[in-house]
Amino acid sequence: MSCFSKVFLQIAPEVSGSDLAELLGKSKPYIAQIRTGKRIPTDEDVILLSHRFAPNRLEELLLSAYLDRLTGKSFDDASLKSKGEATLKKLLTQFRPDKKLPGKRTLRDFPEQFSPLAIITGDKREVRGRHIGAGDFGVHMTTTADSRWIMSLGLDKDTVHYIDKDFVLLSEEELIRRFSHRNLLVIGSPAVNHLARRINRSSIFRFNINSDVDEGLEEIIQQAKEKSKSKDELALFYQDSSEDLTKLMRYLFVGGLFDPTYPKGDYVTSTYHKMPGNTDLDFGVLSFASNPFYAAKCAAEGRPNDHQFVSIFAAGIHHPATAHAIRQLGSYGKENGVFDQHPYGGVFRVELDLEQTFFSDRVRDGVFQWEDDADDQRTPIEDQGQCLLSELEYIENERRLENLNTLQLKPEHALEARRLVQSLIKAGGTQ
Repeated sequence: MSCFSKVFLQIAPEVSGSDLAELLGKSKPYIAQIRTGKRIPTDEDVILLSHRFAPNRLEELLLSAYLDRLTGKSFDDASLKSKGEATLKKLLTQFRPDKKLPGKRTLRDFPEQFSPLAIITGDKREVRGRHIGAGDFGVHMTTTADSRWIMSLGLDKDTVHYIDKDFVLLSEEELIRRFSHRNLLVIGSPAVNHLARRINRSSIFRFNINSDVDEGLEEIIQQAKEKSKSKDELALFYQDSSEDLTKLMRYLFVGGLFDPTYPKGDYVTSTYHKMPGNTDLDFGVLSFASNPFYAAKCAAEGRPNDHQFVSIFAAGIHHPATAHAIRQLGSYGKENGVFDQHPYGGVFRVELDLEQTFFSDRVRDGVFQWEDDADDQRTPIEDQGQCLLSELEYIENERRLENLNTLQLKPEHALEARRLVQSLIKAGGTQ
């Protein structure tokens, strides 16, 4: 079997020969030869196959085909051929084909399995003047310190950073065009990032935000968008709505954090509070969520969301937990096995020592711990994926019966989260 056929069979093991023949405009024998490695596809065929089944793996597929071509050629200079093969094989190791597919997409596989990637953070906020806009309503100013460990993530060169205001100011059509074919890393809580509030609704682990609060903020932001043509009118509206905004945003965290793996009958943990003595706690979530723009694209095309492109939610109630969420996603988390028992994330805490003089040092030395590990009344979960599937199904059914009323999620939200987990376990899915 050729290098290309091995990679392609990992990507699309169950696609019929008829479908492939129709896609490439080739005969079924031609497709069979590609699958068995007896024929090497053209560059045009590789591009078509990648676009249909694995848009973020084009380079790997092309390199695999080039390696097959080089292996099959004769060279007078054997050392030149050997050097070329070694170079291609070295390049291919960057893609970790033995680990990436058909393996699962988990936080252990970040960022390799989640390219192309867009990072979305909060921004500064304006309350008056010519720079005020609808994106300044309903969120606090964020701190760039949240991204303290972002350089440890090992990001691809095509990763792009955006601010959350874009997700208020751009039309839905434009957002779908720009972001439906990217995975999203959303940094910051719903209090500092507009997109965080949106993806929180589909997140596996999430902020347990009352729907009235969520809808109230959205209503004020929509009114601000309607007034955005006049900066003076917009500044006046900000003053008039500031009391309502303050009240609504105060309630973003009072519901605690939703954890589907928490014991039945509760599922709410980590309501923010300060511990007595010389310690301080912050709480946060690391979680997968739906990419709302890819979901909208799927709906427009009349097909179910296969979660080919997803969101990763890294957020704390305050800065320390947000910063540590990013730290765990990078090399630090991988070296310490942070996701070995939490491949799909979870609710976590960060404990700070207040005796340290400098706040930056307190954050650096803060102790990260998953909430289920910190709770001596809970036992470790052997298979987080299966546990999530079971609990989310139970939660969905109970919410349909209008039980579990402390949970601020609708039954369809639990269903969406469960389908997301299923797709992550199945590794990818096709476009």
